[in-house]
Amino acid sequence: MSMTNTFYLDMDGVVADWDRAASQLLGRPTRDADPRTHYKNTPEEWNRIKTQARFYRDLPLMPRCVELVDLARRYRDGLGWQLLFLTAVPKDDDIPWAYYDKVLWAQEHFPDIPVHFGPHSWDKAKHCTAGDMLVDDRPDNCSQWIAAGGLAVQVLDNDLGSTIRQVAFDLNRRMSLRSMASLNAMADAIVAAGGFKVGI
Repeated sequence: MSMTNTFYLDMDGVVADWDRAASQLLGRPTRDADPRTHYKNTPEEWNRIKTQARFYRDLPLMPRCVELVDLARRYRDGLGWQLLFLTAVPKDDDIPWAYYDKVLWAQEHFPDIPVHFGPHSWDKAKHCTAGDMLVDDRPDNCSQWIAAGGLAVQVLDNDLGSTIRQVAFDLNRRMSLRSMASLNAMADAIVAAGGFKVGI
């Protein structure tokens, strides 16, 4: 089966609950009241996070992320897409273990999905080929992805419910179109072979 497109899953805020871990460490919610914005930290708070050298290794799973990953696997297994994590490291490269620990995390929880790096957030759109799908929690990543010719679904307010519904709708549409194409191909083959022959 040929690989036609790639389904990319971000990690932090999509399958790994960065927000919950950071909120517990800092003692406050790390997101603004507006769910369309990304989490913000003061320089002092980021310095506290940086002291946790293995912060990315031990992030908890996002609620319902297994449902999302199972849908993404159906793009791979049912449609022939490639399935990858596309993640980023901190912009100043100031948590040296981030690369290694993100791979360890993925191998522990989703060992069938390879990890690719931007390496930074603003590099993600460079990985996009027309028609590729990205699920990400950053609005800038999603808008840049769409501008590069891809499809993007943004996770809003650290809640995967809407994301799962959007991905499931797109998947079902593609599977239906694939089934229709297969039926049309069968009908064309039958016609080419002389049509239906009914014996008496």
